[in-house]
Amino acid sequence: MDFKFTLLWRLIGTLIGFLCLVVIINFASCKKNDLVPSYIHIDKITLNSTYETDGSNSSKITDAWVYIDGDLIGIYELPATFPILATGRHDIMVRAGVKLNGIAMSRGYYPFYEAYTGTVNLEAEHIDTVHPTVKYYANKIQWKEDFEEGGFTLIKYTGSDTALTKTSDPAEVFEGSFSGVANLSSDYKYLLTASTEDFAIPQNLSPVFLELNYKTNIPLVVGMIGELQSGDHDRVRALVINANTEWNKIYINLTATANYTVNVQSFKVFFEASLSDTVPSAKIYIDNVKLLYTN
Repeated sequence: MDFKFTLLWRLIGTLIGFLCLVVIINFASCKKNDLVPSYIHIDKITLNSTYETDGSNSSKITDAWVYIDGDLIGIYELPATFPILATGRHDIMVRAGVKLNGIAMSRGYYPFYEAYTGTVNLEAEHIDTVHPTVKYYANKIQWKEDFEEGGFTLIKYTGSDTALTKTSDPAEVFEGSFSGVANLSSDYKYLLTASTEDFAIPQNLSPVFLELNYKTNIPLVVGMIGELQSGDHDRVRALVINANTEWNKIYINLTATANYTVNVQSFKVFFEASLSDTVPSAKIYIDNVKLLYTN
């Protein structure tokens, strides 16, 4: 009797275990089907600017900050194809990401490009390609210099033994008809050039950026000259740009530099370089300089 009772309970236990296993398998199968993703592909983000107000279209957008229905779902190095756990029609917003100060490990979305917005109709296991375009926010570019006018707004500063000039050599110009160039040699070893204009940048920690295209075979220092309330001038270095013998684009974050002290009435932007004993001569090229902040 005990043996039959034990055998019966074993059979009931086996049956219950089997039924539980079936339920678990079915549940897992349903969950798996529920999680079949849709995909979005972004090849690049294009900057569309108006030359008269914004200057050059030159950009170096490396990343896409992607939001679906207002929620950030990821930051993707471009080009990128990435999954979305949703189907149907959804709002999409894409912010243009850049390497801050040219540093690969320091990335953020550029605060002076408007975000791209649109809609996507997502379908499971299908790829939806999005072509984001961005533009500058209005009235944020406070100074631009592309060397295309008769004169230009960067001049030799006190202590410099050489100056920035213009080149029209097609082999040297980045785009357009002219770029800026400085020649350093054994007779002219030190460059310090600054903006002719003084900028009254609000010291409220709002973003301040400098953009430029450059090519140089020696390090190039970028910074700001602050005019203090006492009338003195304080030169603060913000970044050393490494030598790069191919044209490159950089977004320099000057926010901390513009807020290093509250005793500054206005700022100039400067570029500085000097020859070392190991480099007999140098050429520094710059173009499409833009200073951006909110008044």
